[in-house]
Amino acid sequence: MNTQMNNKTASQFFPEASLIDTTDGMQFKVYSNVHPPGFVIAKPKYIPDDLVSFKGLKKRFIFEKCMTRFNLFTSKEIAKFNLDNLKSKYPEYFYDCKKHSNWFLGVPVGKIKTVHDTQAGFREFMKVPDSDLDVYLKDVRGFANLLIKSGVSPQDIGISHSTLMGNYTLGKSDIDILIFGKKNGWKAVHFLETASDPALRWKTKEDWAKYFKDRVVSKNYSVEQYVFNMERKRDDGFYNDNVFSIFVIETPDEQWYNLEQVHTPMGVAKVRAKVVDAYNSIVRPGYYGISNVQLIEGQLADLAKLKRIVTWARPFTLQAKEGEAVEACGLLEHVTSEKDDFYQLVLGYFDTYTSERGEQEYLKVLQE
Repeated sequence: MNTQMNNKTASQFFPEASLIDTTDGMQFKVYSNVHPPGFVIAKPKYIPDDLVSFKGLKKRFIFEKCMTRFNLFTSKEIAKFNLDNLKSKYPEYFYDCKKHSNWFLGVPVGKIKTVHDTQAGFREFMKVPDSDLDVYLKDVRGFANLLIKSGVSPQDIGISHSTLMGNYTLGKSDIDILIFGKKNGWKAVHFLETASDPALRWKTKEDWAKYFKDRVVSKNYSVEQYVFNMERKRDDGFYNDNVFSIFVIETPDEQWYNLEQVHTPMGVAKVRAKVVDAYNSIVRPGYYGISNVQLIEGQLADLAKLKRIVTWARPFTLQAKEGEAVEACGLLEHVTSEKDDFYQLVLGYFDTYTSERGEQEYLKVLQE
């Protein structure tokens, strides 16, 4: 189920939401379906308490050690303090990308000890007899079997996080399911839109309003706007009171993002536009193809060259549908290569956790 680091790992596919153990004893969660050569874009998940000093973060006894549960959903001051401390001791976990004039968190391939195989883990999990599963794992299986009814093959399903590692907490841990292939992802999401199962429940307006108040969310949303945009989604919900999340994995032959293009930051901009293509909004990074662009704030002479809204942040995936009008604020980028010359609006780079732009960025459907 686990892949130990070897020469083949340098060219290995690293799916989003899979787990990597490093040679320093840290665990990272993969944060993207595309990665620069020799580096995996990922977020720290667990860091041994004796390696780095952090503040405002919780501890867990896991993997035979006292571990810090790393979290960037804090105030930007705390996030900056913790990232600075991590970088001062382990600068190799930060990737300065000249093609983006920005940086990414993650793991150098040479620091990988183990890659946990989410699909192999799911296959092993499905071998366990129902009678030997506890309440939580019975719910995991129940939800997986529901997804299989959508027509997604068990071979295209993975499990991750505490479910895969077996360190879940009954009554608290989420069910994290990976679905490989964008067609499969859309098949599952569309199926869940009309699925009938007594254990399946969607987050209510009250659930999303509480989430809005508990997490760092753009000041450009009202609670009502946020709830309207989020409660339409069908990739996060409850199965017998367990929160579940679906992560759609872009296979190597499906990848749309070109890391070799030059992404030149042009400042913060705010736009309104019509969504003409939402197919890739189901993955990370994802995007919405747009037309009829109106510039509300910022500077851009040729609006016809603003082609898409890109998101590196999960809260903005599946946010809008084709034909809908949206308003968005983010980092305007000029994207160039030998074949391309266009602009895009980007939300969710890592630097938004520590900058004012993080509170400015948003994407919302304009209600009629």
